Amino acid sequence: MTQPSVGLDFARIGITGVRFEALFEAVPLAIAIFDGELRLVNANARYRELTGVAASGQAKVSIYDAFPNALADLTDQIDSALRGTSAATAARVPFQHRGGRRLIETTFAQLVEESGGRGILFAGNDVSEREDLRETLSRNVAQLESIFDVIPDSVRVFDTEGRTVRSNTQAMQDHPSGQPSTLRELWQLDRPRTVDGTSLFMHEHPTARALRGERVRGETLAVRRGVDGAPVIIEVNSNPLYDEHGKIRGAVTVERDVSVKTQLAKALEEEARRTAELYERVSTEAERLERMVQERTQELLALQEARSRERRLAAVGQLAAGVMHDVNNALNPIMAAAYLLEANAENPVAVRDYAVRIAKAAETGAATAARVGRFIRQEPLQAEREELIDLSLVCDEVVAMTRPLWAERARGGTIHLERDLAEGAMIRGITGELREALLNLVQNALDAMAGGGTLGMRTLVTDSEVKLEIRDSGIGMSAEVRERAFEPFFTTKGRAGTGLGLAEVYGIVKRHRGFAEIESMPGVGTTIRLVFPKSSQVAADIVVEEPRKRVARRVLLVEDHPDSREFMQALLESDGHTVDTAMGIQEAMELLEKAEQVYEVLVTDIGLSDGSGWDLITFARERWPSMRIGVVTGWEPKVGAGKEGDFILRKPVRTSELLAQVAGAG
Repeated sequence: MTQPSVGLDFARIGITGVRFEALFEAVPLAIAIFDGELRLVNANARYRELTGVAASGQAKVSIYDAFPNALADLTDQIDSALRGTSAATAARVPFQHRGGRRLIETTFAQLVEESGGRGILFAGNDVSEREDLRETLSRNVAQLESIFDVIPDSVRVFDTEGRTVRSNTQAMQDHPSGQPSTLRELWQLDRPRTVDGTSLFMHEHPTARALRGERVRGETLAVRRGVDGAPVIIEVNSNPLYDEHGKIRGAVTVERDVSVKTQLAKALEEEARRTAELYERVSTEAERLERMVQERTQELLALQEARSRERRLAAVGQLAAGVMHDVNNALNPIMAAAYLLEANAENPVAVRDYAVRIAKAAETGAATAARVGRFIRQEPLQAEREELIDLSLVCDEVVAMTRPLWAERARGGTIHLERDLAEGAMIRGITGELREALLNLVQNALDAMAGGGTLGMRTLVTDSEVKLEIRDSGIGMSAEVRERAFEPFFTTKGRAGTGLGLAEVYGIVKRHRGFAEIESMPGVGTTIRLVFPKSSQVAADIVVEEPRKRVARRVLLVEDHPDSREFMQALLESDGHTVDTAMGIQEAMELLEKAEQVYEVLVTDIGLSDGSGWDLITFARERWPSMRIGVVTGWEPKVGAGKEGDFILRKPVRTSELLAQVAGAG
């Protein structure tokens, strides 16, 4: 059967067919031609790329199978084209393409040959990108319209003739009685004026100026708004709108109601003005009051200073009385032991016992002096001076020191002792201070039992603490007195008391890292409990030292107090040393310079009549660097001797310490 001309046999039509073939391929549409039997006879590359169907081959594809990836039925379009009911039937059909879903605008048209044969032409145009752009544009327009409508300011768009093109919701609420359709109508309704009351002409309106190409920013105007035409202050911004050629196509005007802001600004300005006036009126009065306050302050300071001096003098007096009380506590057993020492002079055992008691009482007095020195200089307890102490042993010592006084303090009554002292009650501290604290507590207990009673002493040892309890069966304390018992200068003894006894006890306990408690009831008695941290070292760790070896040294002793110098010289000579003495710095320097043999040890006081002992130490250290130098001072020793001295001792000097330090010279 001969192929109809609708098949477009390009070989038969020659060069014209070649040009037509080129045009056929160059058309930006997917094109396919079907013959009278509705078989595919020709198609361009865009059709093949869209459908994946080739036009070549012996078995020609039917038109109904020529669109395998179409997602809609094309039969109605094909039938309509065959009937010739329309010149071309177009429809948008989705196609499943390897690059994704595509939207194709399809057209089927009838072809008629000269011989009367018929065929069908298919043309497909890919409109996917155009549809995507249209949807995006539609979405953006909707978003912009929503934004435009919800802006809380009034927004109006005008064309070049001043006609209102668009207004947002807020703008339409400005004039609810009638919407202005032009800039002139808006100007007539607003009757705009400047903030100073000057009316604006039509051509002076910010929108009119924007239509002439001017950018208006933050201009404040007074206008009429609302149903009743109430005055409103607005801030206006207006911009010209340009097309792509830079030609003005209109203007957009934004108006913001700033009435409240303006009112607040005026109110603030008025308030600032009134404040300035008030400040100016007050400043003069303030200066006068300041002068009065200064005068009154000076008077009060003078009065306060006078009262402060009185309080300081009273406190010093009470402190002196308290120190006297503590010293008397130490002197009482010394005097009693001295009397008994004389009475038992023929009994060596008794002599040694009373001599030991005198030494311990003197040590307690020395601890009192040291504590006063630390108080004056506000110095803490020095850890290196602490030693291992058995609290139970200290209790027995205090009982032995005070027992000769019990009968006198009991005033005819009898004092019974209840002793319950545990073993291993070991703490670290200064024995003299702890002994003084116990002396204070025992003295107070004896004072509370004027007609006799029971004195209890008890020590308890736990895993981490050592507790000491002093109990009496005396008059007891009220709750108010118990709460204030540890306060300095608080006393219930009237002129007979200083108010420093329990305060000193509390201070000693705190310096030893402990705390104190009181249990008392009127008419029942009082228990004072002292709690200390337990020492990790136990009594068994104390090693008895070997007897000290006596090594004779050549010693220079510098001391300006005659009695102290004589006793220290006698003490050193009794230990086998050769001792020369000097009363001051100059005499000591002369002895050092003229000595035939270099002194091995220099022992000097610090407070000398002709200067400081530190100057002598510096002189000796520079000339004789190997000489052993010791410092004796009445103040609390410094921590560490440093370059100044090899050892430091505090007065009253312990005999054993002095002899050991002097003999220790190399």
